[in-house]
Amino acid sequence: MPFAGIGNDLYVCVPSVFPLLKYKLPADLFTDLENAFQGKIDAAYFETSKYLLDVLNKKYSLLDHMQAMRRYLLLGQGDFIRHLMDLLKPELVRPATTLYQHNLTGILETAVRATNAQFDSPEILKRLDVRLLEVSPGDTGWDVFSLDYHVDGPIATVFTRECMSHYLRVFNFLWRAKRMEYILTDIRKGHMCNAKLLRNMPEFSGVLHHCHILASEMVHFIHQMQYYITFEVLECSWDELWNKVQQAQDLDHIIAAHEVFLDTIISRCLLDTDSRALLNQLRAVFDQIIELQNTQDAIYRAALEELQRRLQFEEKKKQREAEGQWGVTAAEEEEENKRIQEFQESIPKMCSQLRILTHFYQGIVQQFLVLLMTSSDESLRFLSFRLDFNEHYKAREPRLRVSLGTRGRRSSHT
Repeated sequence: MPFAGIGNDLYVCVPSVFPLLKYKLPADLFTDLENAFQGKIDAAYFETSKYLLDVLNKKYSLLDHMQAMRRYLLLGQGDFIRHLMDLLKPELVRPATTLYQHNLTGILETAVRATNAQFDSPEILKRLDVRLLEVSPGDTGWDVFSLDYHVDGPIATVFTRECMSHYLRVFNFLWRAKRMEYILTDIRKGHMCNAKLLRNMPEFSGVLHHCHILASEMVHFIHQMQYYITFEVLECSWDELWNKVQQAQDLDHIIAAHEVFLDTIISRCLLDTDSRALLNQLRAVFDQIIELQNTQDAIYRAALEELQRRLQFEEKKKQREAEGQWGVTAAEEEEENKRIQEFQESIPKMCSQLRILTHFYQGIVQQFLVLLMTSSDESLRFLSFRLDFNEHYKAREPRLRVSLGTRGRRSSHT
């Protein structure tokens, strides 16, 4: 007999006939068969995944849609975002309940046509849209406006509903931060223009100086925050995502890399639950910037009205003198001096408003810095150093007097 059976097992017993075969149990033969079958499955999966990625990239432009998310929902298309803000400003300063989506959509299309966004694929641009968020009492258009990007079909397997909600959260945060930069730019423009107009009112120079100092503090804060968000969060995270997408061999790898990307920017933009205290402080800083804009507008409006009255009084006097009359009567001059005195007496009140605003702003920033320094994220601790590089706030807040280097040495010993 060529084969002999012992119980349920079979053994090869004619090695002289099959010299290359080894003695194997049926379990080993089954394992070899299973491994060979698994190899065939893996090869088929690899080929199918490669074909699927080719279809998604070439037919459905998956990578182009990723780039579009970056440019529009993550504010990467700078010229478009700036021009859009310029066009939207008259609409968004109004109460949120008075806005109409079709008007905002028309403005969006105008911004696209006037910037480099016009060179994007029509397939991309037709998906870009405006969304109005839920309105709360007292909201303005700035609080409810959002860009949106419609996804459907096969690309929705990557850009799921949950992913798109993350994109919208990040957009609203970035849009608000960008608005602060926009407001501070307007404040600085107001300084330059009004400083020239109000040169003939030397008693007002102290107010102008106080506005300038506070605005400069805010500009430094916002510039450092923008640098952190743009380069340390968005650009670094995007570079990692793009490298993983380029090297991905199947759709699952792309989906996983994309989810890691969104989770990273959500947490590092302070939008996760662990960063709620930091986000609240940052929003309070933003509120103080808006408050400075409102306060400064009211101060400048009062000053410019006073300047206009003085110029009208002088013009009236010159006109009468040209006609051969007395410039002004004693009663008119007394009334003018009384009005000027009332304005001069209001200047300390303006300075007091600015001092109170400065006090609140600096207190909020100090608390924000304390929270940054106690964060477990090293990049956030170094952000606190950049925000207070000249130790301006450290001198006022004892909790900030432990340097980053000291904290690092202490933590390394524990």
